[in-house]
Amino acid sequence: MNKHLCLVFTPIDKIYQDALTHYAPPLGLVALANYVSVVCPDTKVSILDGSVTHTMADIISFIEKEKPDIVGQSVQLISYRYALEIARCARDIGAINVVGGHHASQLADTIASCQEGLLDFVVVGDGEDAITGILKNEPIIQIPNLVFAKSGQIFKTKRSFFDLKNAPPLDYSMIDVAPYQHLLKNSNFNNTKNPVSNYIRTYSHKGCGNRGESVGCIFCGRSDMGVRFKEPGSFWKDVEGIINPNETNYVFDVGDDFLYDYNWLATVLSLKPEFRLSIEFGIFGRANRVTQDVAKMLSKLNVSDVVIGFESGDEEVLRKCNKRDTTPETNISAAKLLFSNGIDVCASFVLGLPGETKESLRNTVRCAKKIVELANELLGRPPREMVANLIEPSPGSTAYRKIAKKFPEKYSSSDRISLEELQKDYFRVYFNLETPQAYDEFRTTLAGYSNEIHSLVSFSDSQGWIDKELSMRVARTKV
Repeated sequence: MNKHLCLVFTPIDKIYQDALTHYAPPLGLVALANYVSVVCPDTKVSILDGSVTHTMADIISFIEKEKPDIVGQSVQLISYRYALEIARCARDIGAINVVGGHHASQLADTIASCQEGLLDFVVVGDGEDAITGILKNEPIIQIPNLVFAKSGQIFKTKRSFFDLKNAPPLDYSMIDVAPYQHLLKNSNFNNTKNPVSNYIRTYSHKGCGNRGESVGCIFCGRSDMGVRFKEPGSFWKDVEGIINPNETNYVFDVGDDFLYDYNWLATVLSLKPEFRLSIEFGIFGRANRVTQDVAKMLSKLNVSDVVIGFESGDEEVLRKCNKRDTTPETNISAAKLLFSNGIDVCASFVLGLPGETKESLRNTVRCAKKIVELANELLGRPPREMVANLIEPSPGSTAYRKIAKKFPEKYSSSDRISLEELQKDYFRVYFNLETPQAYDEFRTTLAGYSNEIHSLVSFSDSQGWIDKELSMRVARTKV
């Protein structure tokens, strides 16, 4: 009997701000579905995107009507409450319940323990071989990357890392991209001379290079280890496969550091094919890897946007948050090199980092203004985007571990975490803000500086804030 796998990108709690740039289907679920279609070709796969195409009511109705055999959810801290609601519905129709993603991976033991009887498995790290193993009814002990509870005891299978050589070419054909195109068309993301009509995502690699040399940024809760790149030829095969059916003219690579391996980048450039349409690329990159040579290579690749984690415009704050391979001057220099080669830069700041003061915030605003000044001078316009996020001390991060150590009764055995409560405890631990008044005043100060930064550009997509907290955050659609 053929099985039905339902993959869900779980909706977030609406008190928080969702990302604006949901201009493409959820890449992780699409890539997983592609792999399932190769390894388990008789499996029916459905993708329900709670960020764009499906409400909670839609998801519940689909599960009740279609009765899939397995329901797998990609969850975040701010979607976990809804994930449990969806899981209860899936349990009621007899489906196997699976959750995964960075958040689930970091809290796997706690989630499995707290939700025994509701969630069958937590997938830690890569889910390709875990999901296909479940679909093929392999012995549980032989399926990698699973954590589960039985009679109050936690069990874990071997940890393995998916070989990207085994990843099939990306294929979005199972997804109706029209809703995403509609969002893009009605957004302020298109404020440049070359408007984007169809935005799609790919991934060249997994992992963060910064975590290879340190514990990573103090707020980072990434669960992957090491850095794994696809072969350069496979990267282009993905790109060709996703742009042609959809008339795509903008591809964003979600890999954490596209510039990590210079030789890989050079090979990618040497293998660049000719495209029928003009294609632009967006990437993430680290400022310390941007040289004149690299900037020229990116220009030849038609990279139009680089997102760089500036984090702060204050050197002491950068040091305290463990961003030790850069300085404000390095960040500005990287932006200048990219602007000089016709490439836009999205400077991403995080407000409320350890050591943050009004002076450090003013330094960050000065840094943001300098970036805008350089863009106007060298690009002839402001940057397309700039963001000032509020710190989120994600589970698995250095900050989260320190908070959990300080408040073990709240975090050591609970899987239900409020982001705002976590932020309050972060400011208690790192800033000694013990009273509600002190916390509210500091958060309001941070929001004010965030608004000032966002006012410098026409589009911003900041995270970590309560919905409606920022007056200057650009709306998803034009009014």
